[in-house]
Amino acid sequence: MARSYGMFRAKCGHEGCNEFARYEADTRKHYLDLSLRYGNGKWRCVRHSQPDEVLSSTNTQIVNELRVIVDDGHSFWGKERASSGFKHGPGFKAFAEDFPEGTVLRITAEIVPAPSRNALDKERGE
Repeated sequence: MARSYGMFRAKCGHEGCNEFARYEADTRKHYLDLSLRYGNGKWRCVRHSQPDEVLSSTNTQIVNELRVIVDDGHSFWGKERASSGFKHGPGFKAFAEDFPEGTVLRITAEIVPAPSRNALDKERGE
């Protein structure tokens, strides 16, 4: 059985960020390729590579829409081009083949802030 060459660790290049990723290299060449691609601060964590997709106190709702696209006689979910025939997430599963072309799958993620401690005390009459 082939043994792994080593673990490459890439730190997010955004100033002050401590996130990191680990990649397992199969060969020395693979390790060097990872180093060239992600080393010296080139790698960015999700928070810094796709900030519009990260929920936060100022970005509390994200809506994503996919459409059924027929490609080569098969149905797929996708934004502009066919991607996958099956999508799933917490509480839902959707097969593209079950819907006509053009059907929209709208997925919403929303942060609902916890009630403040003062509001809870008022509810209890404290």
